[in-house]
Amino acid sequence: MFKVIAARLQQGHRTMKYPDGPPPEVSDRFRGCPTIDIKQCPEGCRECVDACPTGAISLTDVARIDLGKCLFCTDCLDACPKQAIAYTQDHRLAVRQRQDLNIEQNNQALKLATALDARLLKLFGRSLKLRVVSAGGCNGCEADVNVLNTVGWDLGRFGIQYVA
Repeated sequence: MFKVIAARLQQGHRTMKYPDGPPPEVSDRFRGCPTIDIKQCPEGCRECVDACPTGAISLTDVARIDLGKCLFCTDCLDACPKQAIAYTQDHRLAVRQRQDLNIEQNNQALKLATALDARLLKLFGRSLKLRVVSAGGCNGCEADVNVLNTVGWDLGRFGIQYVA
């Protein structure tokens, strides 16, 4: 036990100045925000749409990827004959509203969540607590919240949705 404590004290703290400093390094295997370049798509091609297991990709009036449905599984990437779909290294995917999770070919930047405004800060103060409700499943989400301290919450009646 004392070896563990001594090792931890020797490590020191592991914090960074993000977002005021450089972004954290991510693994080369990390799949960040997907993008689609419709100019590379052959006329009438729907390989990515057919390959997507959740229907997150639509090619109607514009090419659209719904990150709320996307599993980041790369089935679309593998199916695309022209590599029109790619994943960025951008880890920032948190938005405030569900409709902001749609990425369109013309506007591929997400409308990222910002800090709470004064009204919501006054309403919540420092009392925002996280609670996990399990409706069954593999407990993967619970492991993220409990072990990795990953935040995921939905306060829809206040106009707040955070997806981590």
